[in-house]
Amino acid sequence: MGSICFGSLFVGPVSIIRLFSVLLRPNNEVTSLMCVYECVHCIQGCVTSCVDNLADRFNQWAFTYVGLYGYGFLDAGLHATNVFEKRGWSTIVSDDLVPNILLVASLVIGGVTGCFAYIMQSVDLIHALSLNDPGLSSFWIGTCVGFVVTSVLFSVISSAMNTVLVCFATSPVDFEINHAELSHEMRAAWREVWPGALDVIDLHDAMNASPTRHDGIHPLI
Repeated sequence: MGSICFGSLFVGPVSIIRLFSVLLRPNNEVTSLMCVYECVHCIQGCVTSCVDNLADRFNQWAFTYVGLYGYGFLDAGLHATNVFEKRGWSTIVSDDLVPNILLVASLVIGGVTGCFAYIMQSVDLIHALSLNDPGLSSFWIGTCVGFVVTSVLFSVISSAMNTVLVCFATSPVDFEINHAELSHEMRAAWREVWPGALDVIDLHDAMNASPTRHDGIHPLI
């Protein structure tokens, strides 16, 4: 729990910093003042490099690694990043489609909850707040409560997705041996969405499946 609590303090802020650091990433536009351009380019490179190093260690995948293998949080984040880089999945794991969908859903549910709180406050027999504008206050309180509760519940879905992705990246051969049907279904879906993403895994599968050891146990990666 110490590693989980430690990581929880920094993953959110580091993610926000990395999101805004995109604006500082160096580009290839050449200005008329080469000296100024080189200085700005150097500063941008240093800032983005520091942010990327932080993101390699403080990321959402580290929580799964801590739970599975018992690493410290910093080591877990670095191991997860290295695994995805070796698989060639850096672009895939940087896709925030599921978190963004869950965020939008949380905002919508929070808004609906706020509207319900406003309607309840508008009833003559109910006086939840003694403020100058109790209706607006009730709306914002209901929105915040709905958003927070929904975010906590949806975090289970996001964590489950992260766990599946990390386990698939670290032990694809185990998955193929123990759950062949589910493995084929998942690989087919991945090849449809991310063509070429499983080339490295397929190569490892071929190397590990062809030579069976004398004791009948397939070597695992």
